[in-house]
Amino acid sequence: MTVLRCTAKLLKRLKQPAKPPEPAPEANPLGEWYADIEVWRRQPFVVLLNAATGALLVLPGNAANLRVLHERALLQFAAIAEHHGLRGPGVDAELHGFDAGFAFAATRDRSLLSSLNQRKFAFWLALEHGDRSLPEVAAQEWDGLFKHAALGRNARHNMEYHRPLDLLRQHLLPAAQMLPFDRAAPPASH
Repeated sequence: MTVLRCTAKLLKRLKQPAKPPEPAPEANPLGEWYADIEVWRRQPFVVLLNAATGALLVLPGNAANLRVLHERALLQFAAIAEHHGLRGPGVDAELHGFDAGFAFAATRDRSLLSSLNQRKFAFWLALEHGDRSLPEVAAQEWDGLFKHAALGRNARHNMEYHRPLDLLRQHLLPAAQMLPFDRAAPPASH
């Protein structure tokens, strides 16, 4: 089961208590997702932001889609992961977390809420000035930048920002096996 930390507005739409009980720790590899609902041209959509990686999902937010939000999240995550070449047991485990449904909780990290609001604004712009679907806009954000105090500095680029796609690879893909390099010349074969 995946923990979905929702804003009060989204909790109300999902018919959840304003202060739901704190859920048990999540078992999915990426941990908690933060979510909010927004309206663009009278069409509601839900933005999900992963707390550990900055990965983003954008889903239709009408009543019918809210009832199957976990299924929509599973499908979009699978499609975007496949688009970016992410496959393996870690990705499967995250998909199983979505498949098991959401445990709803209230938001608690103001920094992540700020990142979520920035992403919503970026979506408004992308939808207003482009002819792209919600999944296409979400997939583009995986190549963007994400900053959170818990991540520290990006040693590779010496900055506070990280690429969500790099963080997803770290969390979901197994580390490469290091093979020893034998400097001795191979025996000659005749």
